[in-house]
Amino acid sequence: MPQPNPRPSSEPQRPASFEPEVFGKYFLVDRIAVGGMAEIFKAKTFGHGGFEKLLVVKRILSNLSSNHEFEEMFVDEAKVSATLQHANIVQTFEFGKIRENCFIAMECVEGKDIKGLLRKLAHKRRLLPIEFAVYVAHEAAKGLAYAHRKQDREGQDLDLVHRDMSPSNVLISYEGEVKIADFGIAKAKTNTYTTRDGVLKGKFEYMSPEQASGHDIDHRSDIFSLGIILYECLTGRRLFKAGSDLKTLEAIKACDIDPPSVHNPAVPARVDQIVMRALARRPDDRYQEAHEFQADLMEFLHPATPDLTRQSFAHFLGDVFAQEIADERRRLEEGTRRANEIHQQAPEVDLEPSWSDSAPGTLHTAGSRLPIVVVVGVMLLLLGGLAWVVFRPSPAPEPLAPPPLVALTGSATVEIDVPARVLVDEQPVGEGTRVEVRDLAAGEHMLRIEAAGFVPRFTTFRIAEGDRLRIAERLAPLPADGAEVSDPTAAEAAAGEPEAASTASSPSKEPGLIGVNVSRNWAHVWIDGQKLDLTTPLAKVPIEPGVHTVRVENEAFGIDATRQVTIDPGEVATVLFDLE
Repeated sequence: MPQPNPRPSSEPQRPASFEPEVFGKYFLVDRIAVGGMAEIFKAKTFGHGGFEKLLVVKRILSNLSSNHEFEEMFVDEAKVSATLQHANIVQTFEFGKIRENCFIAMECVEGKDIKGLLRKLAHKRRLLPIEFAVYVAHEAAKGLAYAHRKQDREGQDLDLVHRDMSPSNVLISYEGEVKIADFGIAKAKTNTYTTRDGVLKGKFEYMSPEQASGHDIDHRSDIFSLGIILYECLTGRRLFKAGSDLKTLEAIKACDIDPPSVHNPAVPARVDQIVMRALARRPDDRYQEAHEFQADLMEFLHPATPDLTRQSFAHFLGDVFAQEIADERRRLEEGTRRANEIHQQAPEVDLEPSWSDSAPGTLHTAGSRLPIVVVVGVMLLLLGGLAWVVFRPSPAPEPLAPPPLVALTGSATVEIDVPARVLVDEQPVGEGTRVEVRDLAAGEHMLRIEAAGFVPRFTTFRIAEGDRLRIAERLAPLPADGAEVSDPTAAEAAAGEPEAASTASSPSKEPGLIGVNVSRNWAHVWIDGQKLDLTTPLAKVPIEPGVHTVRVENEAFGIDATRQVTIDPGEVATVLFDLE
C-alpha cells in the first residue's frame, strides 16, 4: 500500500467558515482544503503603499510536525519545486518552518483541478469539448517536457519523474491556464527521502503498467499517466478504476484499452492514434519524450493556437463555474478585509535596518539617518548645479525622422485534392496539391485554381495582418462534353452541389472536420441553427459531409454573421469571419 505523504487527501473538505490568522509574514485568508497530512490556505502578504500579493500556503498539520519522514518528504517537494520555473508548473516561492510547522508558499491558481471539472461536467451530463481536452493535455505535456529535461547547476540531469500525474494534480485557472502541481512524491536525484522497496507511490488508477508492477520507472511513466487523463477528458469515463485497488492494478498491467472513439464517437481518428500511442503498454512503444506528445497534440489543434484556445476555454469555464467563481470571490474579499484589519493593528516593522560602525552589534532604524540623508542630498544638488554650469550641453540636434512603418503581412496555405495551378489576384503563385502563398497584404484577395480536366475554382478570402490561413479546396471534373465553365457562381455550384447531393444518398461516408474563427474577439457558434457548447476559435470539430450554415454571434461586441460551407468527407474546412 502507498505510504502516507504530506499532501491533502483526494477528497478535501472545505470548512463552512474560516477565521483569518497570522502565520509569520503571511495572513491566511481562506482554507482551501484540509486532509490527513496537510492543509492548504489562500494567503496574502502586505507591503508599503497598499501592496498585496495573493498566494497559497501549504503546511503540515501540527500533530505531524515531529514526524521526520513527513518532514523529509516535504523538504524534497520544496527543493524539487523551487528549481522549476515554467508557465505550466505551479511556482514555489518559499519553504520554511514557523512555530514548528513546515510550510511551502507557492503560486495561487484561482480555478479548479481537472478532477473537479470532470465531476462538474458529469453532473451536468456534458462532455469536455474535444479541442479543450486536447489543449489541456498539450499544456500539461509542455510542463512535463520542461521538468523531464531539467538539469542542476552543474548541468547534470535531475532525472525528474512526477510519479503522481492525475486529474487532481493538473490545475486549470479560470483564465484557461493549465499548470502541473504537487511534486510531493516526485523522483529525482536530489531526493533525501528514499522510497522503500515494494512500496507503490502515486494514485493507483493513474499508474503506468511498469509503475503498477513495482518496476523501475522513468519519465515515460508520466507520459502514460497523462494519456489516461486525456482519455478520461475525451470520454468522461474512468479508464482503469475498478472495484478494488488490486483489480485496478491488474487492469493497468493488462492494459487492454479501447480507443476513445468507442465511448465518444465524436473523437477523430487522429486523436485516437495520439492517445493510444501515449497509452502503449511497453514504454518503448510510447512517445519517448513529452515534447513529442505535445507536438502531435499541437498539430491536431492547428490552425487554432494555444493562446486562442485558452481564451475560448476561459469563456467555457466561466459558464460552467459561474456560481463557484462568485462564491470564491466573496470568500476571498471577506478574508482579505479581515486580514487587513489584523495587518493594520500589527506594530510597525522597520524594513531597512542598518548597523552602526560606532557601536558594533547595535541596530539603528532608518529614522536615525534622516539628517545625514538631508545633508547628502543638499550637497548633491549643489554639485549637480555646478556641473551643469561648467559642462552645459550644446543644443539638442534635430530629432531624426522615425523609420517608416512596415505593414505586417499574412500567409496562406492552399491545399487542393489534385495537382493544380494557383493564382492570387490573377498572379500565378505556384502549382501542385499544396501551395504556400506568402507576403499577402491585409484585406480581400481573389483565389483562382485551375487544372486540366476540372472546372476552374474561383473564391475570395480575407486575411488580417499576421494571419496564417489554411484553405482547402476540391475541384469538380468537367462535364463529359468538355465544356468550360467560366462563371464563378456556376463553378462554385459545380464544385459544391454534386458533393452535397452524393452525401444525402451515402450517409455512410466518413465525417469531415470544421474550424471556425472570427477576426476580432470571440463568438458563440451555431451550425444549422443549433448552438454549440463551444466558442471560437473552433478547431477540427467532426461534422457530417454536406452543405451547412454557420453562424457566429457575440451580442456584446456587435458580432452576428452567417455563412454557408461545404464539408467534404475526411476533409477539414476552415471558416474565417473577417469582421473588421
